Amino acid sequence: MKRGATVALVAAAVLGIAVGGVSGPPAAGPAEPPAAWAPTATVSGAAATPLAAETVLATGASASAPGARPASLQGTEADGAWRADAQGQLVVDRALRRRFDYALSAIGEWSAEAIGEQLLASARRELPPAAAQQLQALWQRYVALQRHGWQRAVRPADPSSWRPALEERQAVRRQWLGMAAAEAFFGDEERMLWRQVLALESGQAAAPEQAPAVPEHPQAAQRVAEVEAAWADWEQRLAAARRELQRLQAAPELSELQRNDAMARWLAGHFSAGEQRRVQALLGLAIVP
Repeated sequence: MKRGATVALVAAAVLGIAVGGVSGPPAAGPAEPPAAWAPTATVSGAAATPLAAETVLATGASASAPGARPASLQGTEADGAWRADAQGQLVVDRALRRRFDYALSAIGEWSAEAIGEQLLASARRELPPAAAQQLQALWQRYVALQRHGWQRAVRPADPSSWRPALEERQAVRRQWLGMAAAEAFFGDEERMLWRQVLALESGQAAAPEQAPAVPEHPQAAQRVAEVEAAWADWEQRLAAARRELQRLQAAPELSELQRNDAMARWLAGHFSAGEQRRVQALLGLAIVP
């Protein structure tokens, strides 16, 4: 695979363009300083007592039922983990972020609120009270971060878009999560991409150990191009959906029912049935069964 294509995939992963947002209004900024919980939480590296990692969401059919689980997660093992240190405080590390992302992968089936209820119920069973409370505060901020309306778009095929997007994401992540949690969740990835960005800007090749290993394959470059094209098309259609929603919301002659019907017809004409559920979640619309 060409090095440029490999680095483009790194940029896409680190900057999160392939991760869907969370339903709800865009978040403008934290309502209170993240330090409200951060001083008592332990950042990865401190001695901690591992706890039994129960699946975030146990099998079930309804989000309101105890231990329910979205259909897409049934039969899967929860990624990541949560744990407390010897003092019963939450350990904030990359494994915790992976657990959050695993739960949020069900967006489109369940709302973030329903996912959070089940995740926090599991956390309370597995973590000491203080750690569970800290996890709840961090989860709420992480969900708000997913809802943030990014101003600087990421275009994997255009390296000039990577620096401004990375700078924005670094700043916003620290505003929402606090310095320690943002570093624990995203620090390694951000540093890896910074090395790639600086190497490209200087015209130098990044050291081999700094770039992720990607197996060579005759069709790899073609597959990368197809993935990039698919994401570009998705982002364009999603942006068009946002504009249409804004247009309908600004039409005073329409009732709420008329706006919902018009938006549903518009989505049906531009997205597949599966895509429509995802778009509804991303735009904060009521999810139609």
